[in-house]
Amino acid sequence: MSLVATKQTHPMSSPADINDGGAEVRSGDFWPVIKLADLRNAMRLNGAVTTDRLMHMATESVLSVNQQLATWQQVQEQHGVTSLDTVPSPAINDTTAQVFRYRHAVYSFTKAMLIENYRDIDTTRDGEKHAEALSTQIDDLRRDGQNAIRDILGQHRMIAELV
Repeated sequence: MSLVATKQTHPMSSPADINDGGAEVRSGDFWPVIKLADLRNAMRLNGAVTTDRLMHMATESVLSVNQQLATWQQVQEQHGVTSLDTVPSPAINDTTAQVFRYRHAVYSFTKAMLIENYRDIDTTRDGEKHAEALSTQIDDLRRDGQNAIRDILGQHRMIAELV
């Protein structure tokens, strides 16, 4: 005899339930467009995050990522590359590795900022545990975004010194 305990799953609302009105973040010809609907689906952001809030945080993330890649972009443009999707890199799922990593960086930083800036305040013991779990998630998202940027730059993800 055995017992199987299953956990009730609650799927995210379907993309059709959240209409961002086709909103997107554009940051010039070099960088790919960030579609809020794609960001929402990739990062499992439901309707509790308004389109305005998501646009604000995604815009800030795009600005940050673009700033970190500005020197690299200039080098690419000096070599005649006019957009990220034409930078030589392996193709994956109908896009390039560089475009995928760019979106991954933007998506990760956006979700990190959403969690960081819009936490509920709860001073109970359970609230402290929840805040600690969110802090770990924020750190993981920021690490993922930074790793994606370092991958675009062709740099090692981590430097460790053993003493």
